[in-house]
Amino acid sequence: MTIETDVAIIGAGPSGSFSALFAAESGAKVTVFEEHPTIGSPTHCAGHVSLNGLKQLGLELPSSIVENTFRSAVFFSPSCKRFSVRFPSPVTCAVNRRLLDQHLANIASSKGAQFLLSSRAKPTAKRQNRAKGLLIDVQGEMEKITPSLIIDAEGISSIILKNEGLKPFNDMMVVKAVSAELDGICDVENDSVEVYFGREFADGFYAWIIPKRDGTARIGLGTRDGNPKQCLERFKNDHSIARYKMRKSRFTSITYHSIPLGGPIPKTYANGFLVIGDAASQVKPTTGGGVVKGLLCAKIAGKIAASCVKEGVFSDKFLERYEDQWKQNIKFDMRMLLSARKLLNRLSDREMERVFDMANKLRLQESLIQVKNLDFSKKELIRLGKSPPALATLACFLFSAFT
Repeated sequence: MTIETDVAIIGAGPSGSFSALFAAESGAKVTVFEEHPTIGSPTHCAGHVSLNGLKQLGLELPSSIVENTFRSAVFFSPSCKRFSVRFPSPVTCAVNRRLLDQHLANIASSKGAQFLLSSRAKPTAKRQNRAKGLLIDVQGEMEKITPSLIIDAEGISSIILKNEGLKPFNDMMVVKAVSAELDGICDVENDSVEVYFGREFADGFYAWIIPKRDGTARIGLGTRDGNPKQCLERFKNDHSIARYKMRKSRFTSITYHSIPLGGPIPKTYANGFLVIGDAASQVKPTTGGGVVKGLLCAKIAGKIAASCVKEGVFSDKFLERYEDQWKQNIKFDMRMLLSARKLLNRLSDREMERVFDMANKLRLQESLIQVKNLDFSKKELIRLGKSPPALATLACFLFSAFT
């Protein structure tokens, strides 16, 4: 096998395929290397995404991919106090990640991108602080390639990124997550996601229940410490509210993954090299959601890659514009959300109770409805900051975190 390509993309997750789409449609010769035999398997997230975010990306998903839509979110404190917000129309959806990944790969393929499955990419020796190329293992057949540009979408393993001399994500800000499919769920509103706080089950993060239209559900959690599977089993069997919702349910599948919550890595480019998605930690520090942010950055990377090929320039000075553009779009959001994450990590369960009390007392849900969606982008954060109940709750949040 002889592989010749302008742009080599490592990983056929959403970010990898989306960058391939925009690079290929502009005429670049693109090859995506995916280490697994099937795109979208195993899955690596809960598949809960913003409808507004998808709209801004120009993505209209087939109904077969969308498992449910939600207009409500219910939050439970460690002692099971309830805070809920209901929007006039759906604001988020649950997607089948395997089908989403395959859908994006199919679109990229239709634009001319080539996908090689069961192909593991490894960095070769470096020359003047730049990798000479990649060593590709395609089902046991080894081949060295020297693409003009490498886009690293390999996820959090960061092997190729480190070889390029770039600093990976902060491993002190990583939670171990587990997601499971349930064959049924009881006493859950079908258009509402549920979020559970408490260090007993989800230290440093939260647990979730995401119902589907067919009566099944996806549940999961993240934790800084302990075994995530054991935490999930305790949540399912012992939580004073959630256990009744899952009393007749059993797991049909379980997947594990880590979520970087420390915000984007310091530098996402080098000579002939770009980093996108989870590999760049382009993930919301509060919720751990990385699909929409990753796709946005991937779109920018794909277009920059096409420009590189067209102009024949692959220097770090040229590629710096990738980082400039994605920072222009999400840097403010990420900074604000990272600050919120650091504060959340400081709160004890007792202090979290105080925040719930204040949110309910001041009817914070009425202010959140005005935000109109749950992206919490710069525009929405500014609008929320003008709300007296929101500011008062934030003051309680800050007071609890630092006292």
